[in-house]
Amino acid sequence: MTVWEDVVTTGLIGTDRRPVPDDLPQSWGAELDQTLDSAHAVLTLAARHRALTRAGNVLESCASGPFAPPDQQPLASRTAHEILVRLLSPPEVDLLNLWLLTAVELGQRAAPEYWTPLAMTAARTPDLDRAALAEVVGNRGVWFIEQNPQWTRLAKGLRSKAHDEVASNGNASGIELTEDAVRADPELIMRPDIPWTKEVIKTVLAIISSGQLQQRGARYAVSVGARLPLEHYELLRRRLQENAPRDAPLTPAALRSAREALLALERTVWLRIEMRSAFSGKPIMVERLEIPQW
Repeated sequence: MTVWEDVVTTGLIGTDRRPVPDDLPQSWGAELDQTLDSAHAVLTLAARHRALTRAGNVLESCASGPFAPPDQQPLASRTAHEILVRLLSPPEVDLLNLWLLTAVELGQRAAPEYWTPLAMTAARTPDLDRAALAEVVGNRGVWFIEQNPQWTRLAKGLRSKAHDEVASNGNASGIELTEDAVRADPELIMRPDIPWTKEVIKTVLAIISSGQLQQRGARYAVSVGARLPLEHYELLRRRLQENAPRDAPLTPAALRSAREALLALERTVWLRIEMRSAFSGKPIMVERLEIPQW
């Protein structure tokens, strides 16, 4: 019987029936305190032997794990990512889509540390632009999302959208709207084939500042702000510097609704100006306007 087998036997039948072997190798028992109870000594020896046995064995080999694909496009600037942090805490999907579309337009990517919060947001809502997200995280980011079983459905959607063309707001059909048509149906301007003439912009600004959209005014204003050509920011400035309610007397509720909508519109347009500057590295050349109290 080997020394180890003797120790095992002692542990099996109990130290009260069989003493701990006293001829242990020095490397085994030199540090054991002989004043310890024998049961503790056996357990200590067993723990040491197990650790030495496992450490001395060669681990089984396995196939290498999958490698993430490389990405070549440049990352967005630190300033652009600071804006992204603002939009993620808490997530503002409409404005996040603006960030994603701007990044796609300028051929830049989101840094890896932002893939998880973006994926979590996309997994919670279908409103986040899947095609733009796939472009912004790139093949490497889509691969990263595929590694999480909880994001399987999202990953499949991103993979299918990875080569889709991100929709633009260009004028596809050359349709022109009259002011009366826009006033009758403000949602007409949300069509991607509608050109944003000065007349259309002025009409839309009048609709927003009239308070007629009530509770949906702010959401409508955000959608308008996402499409308003940035070169027409001065039109928005002039409209807001006017006494906007002069077109018609407004109730306090309508006045509050109009102001909230205009604030949402200005914030969205200014965010686009900030993002354009952050992504391109060019300074902002316009001064931010202030909305006066009514």
